[in-house]
Amino acid sequence: METHGDPHAERRPSEAVAPAFRFSLLGPVRAWRDGAEICLGRPQQREVLAVLLGAARRTVSLPLIAEGVWDEADRPSRPNQSVRTHVYRLRGVLGHSAETPLLVTVGDGYALRVPADAVDTWEFEQAEAEAGRLRAAGGTAEQARDVLAGALELWSAEPLAGLHGPHARAERDRLGAVRQSLLEARLELDAEIGDRPDLHAEAGDLVIEYPASQRLRGVQMLALYQAGRQAEALSVYEDTRRFLEARLAHLPPSEHRPCAALRELHQRILRAEPATGAGVPARAALTAEGVPGTHRLPPGIDDFTGRSEAVGALTGMLTHPGAQAIVISAVNGVPGVGKTALAVHAARQVAERFPDGYLYADLRGADREPLAAQAVLVSFLPVLGVVDGEIPADADERIALYRSLMAERRVLVLLDNAASDDQVQPLVPGSGRSTVLVTSRARLTGLTGAQHLRLDVMPPGEAVELLGRIAGERRCAAEPEAAADIVAACSRLPLAIRVVASRLAAEPGTPLSAMVRRLGDEHRRLGELSTGELAVEATFELSYSKLSREQARAFRLLSAVEAPDLGLHCAAALLGRDPKSTEDLLESLVDLNLVESRRMGRYHFHDLMRVFARARNARDGSPAGTSGAFARLLDFCLATARTADAASHSVDPAERRLIDVPVTAAGLRFGSAQAATDWMHEEIPVQRALIDRACADESLPLAQAADLVDKLNNVLPGTAHQTGVIDQAGHVAAVAAARGDRTSEALARYVCGNALWHTNAFAEAESELRRSIALCDDAGDAGDAGDTEGTGSTRDARLRGWAHLTLCAGARVRGRTDEAVEHGEAAVRLFRFSGAGTAEGTALGELAFNYARQARLAEARTAAERGARLVGREPSVSKAIGLYYLARVLRLCDDLGGALHRAQEALELFRSLNVPAFEAATGALIADLHVQAGRHRLAADVAETFLPVARRTSGILEASLLRALARGLVHLGQRARARTCLEAALGLFEQRQAQADADQTRALLMDLMDLTDLR
Repeated sequence: METHGDPHAERRPSEAVAPAFRFSLLGPVRAWRDGAEICLGRPQQREVLAVLLGAARRTVSLPLIAEGVWDEADRPSRPNQSVRTHVYRLRGVLGHSAETPLLVTVGDGYALRVPADAVDTWEFEQAEAEAGRLRAAGGTAEQARDVLAGALELWSAEPLAGLHGPHARAERDRLGAVRQSLLEARLELDAEIGDRPDLHAEAGDLVIEYPASQRLRGVQMLALYQAGRQAEALSVYEDTRRFLEARLAHLPPSEHRPCAALRELHQRILRAEPATGAGVPARAALTAEGVPGTHRLPPGIDDFTGRSEAVGALTGMLTHPGAQAIVISAVNGVPGVGKTALAVHAARQVAERFPDGYLYADLRGADREPLAAQAVLVSFLPVLGVVDGEIPADADERIALYRSLMAERRVLVLLDNAASDDQVQPLVPGSGRSTVLVTSRARLTGLTGAQHLRLDVMPPGEAVELLGRIAGERRCAAEPEAAADIVAACSRLPLAIRVVASRLAAEPGTPLSAMVRRLGDEHRRLGELSTGELAVEATFELSYSKLSREQARAFRLLSAVEAPDLGLHCAAALLGRDPKSTEDLLESLVDLNLVESRRMGRYHFHDLMRVFARARNARDGSPAGTSGAFARLLDFCLATARTADAASHSVDPAERRLIDVPVTAAGLRFGSAQAATDWMHEEIPVQRALIDRACADESLPLAQAADLVDKLNNVLPGTAHQTGVIDQAGHVAAVAAARGDRTSEALARYVCGNALWHTNAFAEAESELRRSIALCDDAGDAGDAGDTEGTGSTRDARLRGWAHLTLCAGARVRGRTDEAVEHGEAAVRLFRFSGAGTAEGTALGELAFNYARQARLAEARTAAERGARLVGREPSVSKAIGLYYLARVLRLCDDLGGALHRAQEALELFRSLNVPAFEAATGALIADLHVQAGRHRLAADVAETFLPVARRTSGILEASLLRALARGLVHLGQRARARTCLEAALGLFEQRQAQADADQTRALLMDLMDLTDLR
């Protein structure tokens, strides 16, 4: 067995009395016993060990270990048995003793009984807090810096190097965020001490690595100023301002400014104040990008009444000084008991304990399909400063990004109406000082360390007080017995009391005794109040019976849409009214507490109220009336989605239509591409609900649903939405096939294939695209793909053209260049025939690159330049793609200067239009151009910059950037790291069947290994 000395031996004077075992995760996973290194065996064995070490002595169940080691697609048929086998082998190499067991079985899981400081990550993660405690106790800045520097020396390489499971990927992201924070803190101390004449250079290098860190930019400014380079220090501020304007373009202009500390430092430099270390920007709330702390809690209830004991208990749980880093207070109780009101009220009571703000989500636990945790993360991450298009598609990567942004923050996360432990767990930060407050109807017993608070109905006195606060205290005082009878009939449920009190407030001349008599008339139903849910239904029935005909119709129809809320314009389309009268109507329902509105112009139901309203729609409405309402809403959403598609691509709307399906609504108009994208994103649940409804209701036009799926696929950036598009397009295609609707099926299969292509599922994409083309042919709209003269419909030609273009791109990625050229030429002919100039330009760009691969360089350049002219009229995604294709062809023609110029033009456009996939692709191209020109340091820096974007968008792009990074690192003398990058790139290319790229990467790896052997 090969052994090596413990690298920590010199670092810790107390090593002689340290535990016999030490483990390292900051680099390859390694272990030592009594100073001698242990061979830990195969990678999956080390994966299991890493999961157990990460649990910090806690028990980890078999299923959780399996989830950390394998992705779903790679999981063995018997994962639990595989985990047991790896544990058995680990016990063998670690040494198992019955007297002092190290790796023990606990229930259905395992625990590794080693001290926390036996793992190098413990010292690493505690270093910044330790340095803070040292300064607070009177220690010097130099002493604090030594603590941080010592921790940073532990970082020997990429954490858990060589491991690729979900746990390893998440840990790498989390530890990377810790490293960044340590670097920022150390450099701030360097600036304070003032003994680093080269500090500005190191800070500048780190700003390239972490461009979003205002802490590092502040250190760079201060270091330059301390060195007498005032002009350069001020230029750093200008660079920061421009960076934030581009990075935070999705936020209001007031949020584009650098953080307050950086602005203050800028003013001090302008005033030429003494260059001390004070004033370096601290971490901004929730993000280092200057995004302010968020406050997303629902508004508090002005008439919140009583609950003093519950409020005291809950606030005590939330602020207990001895609590763990994460405290989950699960508030549960019967429906309508006031869980949310209590949680919001208590949260606001402890606001000062959470200076970084709140996050709030309604998990819709009462719905048939509760809100998925991944969907919640999609809404949380933009609030934390992540651009929507950069949200990772991979679930584990999304969770890891969320937890890294929450690390070291003090945030209160309120998760309302949870359905299960599994729904909540991904939303719990992995470490830090944040607190999660959960409300649920059920007791969430699976949340480790949770504190539970059972909320019962209101005491009689508080219930009467609540009634008086809303209906009028004098009225209740005048009829105390009637008030007591009313709250008793409501079973003292707050929600029921509020509904009845609202009716009394709306009828000030009605005595309380009259309401008692009315409730008495409903005695049979009110007898069910003690059972919980039916109690609320009975109370709702009383309010519903008093609604006008239009109010009742709106109440019923609004509930039929399977979406968490509905915007005003969508509601107006559903009801067949203009927006102004719709707003008046819905606000009247809000006043009666039958509909809720947390944000202006958006309306939703309380869970039980929605159930009640749907039951009333089934009883009082008509199927034809409901279908007609959905037809109006579908027509409006499609019309608006078409204008959003045209606005986001700066293209004639007629060119974007692939099938001939009319709409009658005008739809909304948008002043910018960002406004169009924002609307499409906000109304995703409504649009998906409409598509599902059209598949289930034959009276709705399925072709409109197919067209709407296409628009969702076109407008929404990033891959985070692709899974939903694939599922819905496949559903529409299946329903269309069953109905014999070839046109709708052809479009749906194209959309499905295109979305599959973007997720690198090339074989599945090809199958769907070929079926789409065949359906167009079978319908008699076209013959051979190139025989455009016989085409009867230009829109069918466009559909076939886009299918051929996507097949062209798929064949190119898989190394089938001749096939790619055939599809590319067919796409160009079809687009030219149909008059789709922008689409023709895009197709020429893709075709040009394949011509270049066939060594037809003159034809390639001509095609690429013509393509760029066709798409280059206005700033748009299409223009950026044309420039990108032209840059790729110019590179193959050895015009490196022209290629770099065009690529940088394209990159600016992709960034401004929020197209992360093409942003990463262009970054990879620029890195390759720098390599080809011998600018190896610059190539490595560019590749490092765009790798995070690529990891959130495409495995192919990630592999391309890893390869470019490796080529730069080889020439910088970092051959070991270059080899690791090439091996990772090769694995990604092979997994996605990108044969040509895999062959090229394999050749580079062999050359590197030969070079290493020669040395």
